[in-house]
Amino acid sequence: MADRKPDMDVTVQQGLRELMQDDYPLLLETFLADAGKRLRQLHDALAQGDMNAYRQAAHSFKGSAGNMGALALEQACLDAEAAGVAGDQQVAASVLIEIEQAFDRLQPLLA
Repeated sequence: MADRKPDMDVTVQQGLRELMQDDYPLLLETFLADAGKRLRQLHDALAQGDMNAYRQAAHSFKGSAGNMGALALEQACLDAEAAGVAGDQQVAASVLIEIEQAFDRLQPLLA
């Protein structure tokens, strides 16, 4: 796994706030709702041993994290995607903890 990246790219967030203006809160709400969905999918897939579903959820979460400038979360999702491709449930479980921690650190930064 790669070195831990910063939790957020401030320039991406500034750009999103400028671009979205009054709609930024809606973007944030959508991202947070999607993140909750992706976390549930990751947990469910891992519990069922469905590494393809785990990989797909990690891939989707990686994309939305990248769009939000959530660098550490994006990297953790990339690592999760690789674990899914490799079919490594032990690494996948470990990386899921990293995803949750990165998401927990990110949330106050988005407010």
